Amino acid sequence: MQIVLDTYGIDLSVRNRCFLITHGDDKRLVHPSRVTSILITRPCRLSTPAILLAASNEIALTICSLSGHPEAKLWSPRFANTSALRRKQYTFTTSPPGMEWIKQIIAAKLNNQIANLKFIADRKPAVTAETGAAIAEITRCVGQIEMLNSANVNCAAKIRYFEAVAARHYWQRLGTKLPVPFCFAHRVKKGAPDSFNPAINYLYAMLRNHVETGILSFGLDPALACMHRDGYNLPSLVFDVMEPFRPITDRLLIDLVLAGKINNITAPENGECRLTREGRKKLIEQFNEKLQKTMVYKKAKTNLTNHILLEIKLLANEIRNHEA
Repeated sequence: MQIVLDTYGIDLSVRNRCFLITHGDDKRLVHPSRVTSILITRPCRLSTPAILLAASNEIALTICSLSGHPEAKLWSPRFANTSALRRKQYTFTTSPPGMEWIKQIIAAKLNNQIANLKFIADRKPAVTAETGAAIAEITRCVGQIEMLNSANVNCAAKIRYFEAVAARHYWQRLGTKLPVPFCFAHRVKKGAPDSFNPAINYLYAMLRNHVETGILSFGLDPALACMHRDGYNLPSLVFDVMEPFRPITDRLLIDLVLAGKINNITAPENGECRLTREGRKKLIEQFNEKLQKTMVYKKAKTNLTNHILLEIKLLANEIRNHEA
């Protein structure tokens, strides 16, 4: 589970080797074995023993903005960090095996997007023709990616191109088929006038936190990626690994929207929709449930948390066996 501290003045301390969360007269004990990460979105009080308990159990502590964007992190020194592995990672990211890995990752993402569009079409037969056209275009992009020469120096750029083409068809069809106030014409990261975009941005931020924790736990450098660009303070590998899990997160939100379980999660502010405190709380609860829910991914059946860790483990093993 993920502990989220989103209330002013909440206190995180330790009692009997457990996290003690206190707010007024409300108190809750949580054993560290049940905690995967700690997310802080509001000013609160942290005790030194609580920080040390998190570090000793390799629990990442992240301080975020209200939109879920990480502002600061505390990591355990026990996370694996071997220079030999990271040297291999550097050569792997631009090698043919690295391009093969990212081709598989993006193909998995696009296939998951197709599954989401088919789900929408099944729920709304009247839009079957429109979604069918989008599915055909995304399927074409998958085929183009699979045919790319991994040894070509422009392979990563071509993967980004086909991924962007597929994204345009995916979001255009998906956004216009959702009910008000969740329908949208364009995917927006900031200043969206609809409720879907701020909600999915917040869910992606929580997904990013889990992926980054997993990457560090396996000793990989979050900044060395195969497809996403390098840049100051950019965890590019995190974005690479997240790709196939984004549509799975989309599906979570789509299910909630179509079932009418998350109405009134945003409020207008300066011409845009922003998540309310209750809205964030609902999304956190649903995302944490999703992490523990059994699902099939790449023909394996386990919960989403294990799927993420397995994907990172397979990548780490491939890098470890890579010969430059």
